[in-house]
Amino acid sequence: MSLHLNKRAILKNTAHVGGLTLLSRILGIIREGLLVRFFGIGAISDAFIMSFRIPNFFRHVFAEGALSASFVPVFVKTVKENKREEASGLMSISFLFFEGIVLLMCLFVFLKTELVIKFIAPGFSPEQIGYAIPFLQVLFPFLLLVSSIALFSGALQSVNQFFIPAFGTPLWNMIYILTLVICLSYNLSPLALCFGIIFGAFIQLLMLLFFYFKNHFSFGKIDAISIAAFKSVLSKFLPGLLGVSIVELNLLVSGIVASFLPKGSISLLYYGSRFMNIPLGMFAVALSSILLPHFSRVVLFAPKRLNFYILEVTKLVTWVIIPATLFLMFVSENLFKTLLGTKADALQIKQAKWILILYLLGLIFLCLNKILLSVFYALKDTWSTSIAAIICASVNLGCDIVGMYYWGAYGIAAANTISGITMTALCFLFLHTRHEFRFYAGNYFKFLGRYCAQLFLGCALFLVAFLFLLNYLASGAWHNFFMFGIGYWIIVTLLGLSLMGLMFVTKRLFSVELYFLNK
Repeated sequence: MSLHLNKRAILKNTAHVGGLTLLSRILGIIREGLLVRFFGIGAISDAFIMSFRIPNFFRHVFAEGALSASFVPVFVKTVKENKREEASGLMSISFLFFEGIVLLMCLFVFLKTELVIKFIAPGFSPEQIGYAIPFLQVLFPFLLLVSSIALFSGALQSVNQFFIPAFGTPLWNMIYILTLVICLSYNLSPLALCFGIIFGAFIQLLMLLFFYFKNHFSFGKIDAISIAAFKSVLSKFLPGLLGVSIVELNLLVSGIVASFLPKGSISLLYYGSRFMNIPLGMFAVALSSILLPHFSRVVLFAPKRLNFYILEVTKLVTWVIIPATLFLMFVSENLFKTLLGTKADALQIKQAKWILILYLLGLIFLCLNKILLSVFYALKDTWSTSIAAIICASVNLGCDIVGMYYWGAYGIAAANTISGITMTALCFLFLHTRHEFRFYAGNYFKFLGRYCAQLFLGCALFLVAFLFLLNYLASGAWHNFFMFGIGYWIIVTLLGLSLMGLMFVTKRLFSVELYFLNK
């Protein structure tokens, strides 16, 4: 099996993973809608969201973040040298070490649950703390499962098996949704939902284990060679705990600050960040997952080639994410009217809309950060990302406090955007100063000018078509269906897809050159 990926393979795998991520995000929207109906927006929803945010934070930082980013390059190098036994030994020692740490964390959280809740939500009332304690005790072992999932996913990605790891999240979402439907139908306790979440992760882990063994991996003998490889993983993991997951760190810090706001504010910030994460996860996370093992190979054979790849990835992210950002801004109010329904009043819907818009202003930078962090980890440089993360976390905290004081939840959403922009600037700075990276700014801004002209035409046609169709179809008996019902979403979805299709077919007309989309 060839382990090399050309641009077609990169794009193809990104499309596959992105497609599954899109499916997961669609299921996620359904899930969030059911969550609103199950919890409402208030003290209990805030308690559930903060309780689940803790294992999810460690999942992104510890498991899918620093663990994957440090483990995959070393595993790729071992597999590339046709040393499956050594790779299996590396898996054994990594599994025992990291799962041992997570077990200790689970024990601490179980024994000191109230202390943990008070730390991550210092503004919670006694009522909210009472809700949160049993939630956290059931949900925190989720981290034990997803950290194992991260290891096995990394092993499969090292041999270019991306589909199965990507399918795991939609599978988990399906089980999550099924549990929510059962809880709503039979009026079950929220704890039943928590157990359903754990069960879904367990099924996902079993699936990955099956394909791990099917690809001729195993739990090998731990010897001096595997220990040396593990030391290499550990040397990248420890300083990378902060750098690789700055978005999640900022969201956790923002949640801590938001716990002092009126009840329901945490829920509104959560739902705003979830929709911002749709294009982030569907495109940027998928692309960075594909590119991490590819960048790791490029570093081994042609490190200067990274300059070209970073330019082209930056162009691709710009070309894809700006239309997605504008689209989500355009539909933001109707999005929350549909999601929150009667569980929220008009003021809360307006708040959620502007929170999402403020998050979206930083979306392109958050997407670029995902790619740039993959570059750093391929270069085995975790110190740069850690320094950048510490600076950005400090910026985020300061902006959170000032923003909350003057603008409430809006200030917290804006702080996340400011931090994301800061992270992008620092990543480019460190690539230039520490790795002699050269960004071809002239090429990028030439592309950007042509792209803006293309985008202006596409958006103008989108608005004209939208207003025409809405005025034509929303008259008479069909008014409510096309103005407030599913008909509205049919129109905007078809027009949004048509806009992306138009952008693709008019690339040559505007001389917009994209390496990954060229034949």
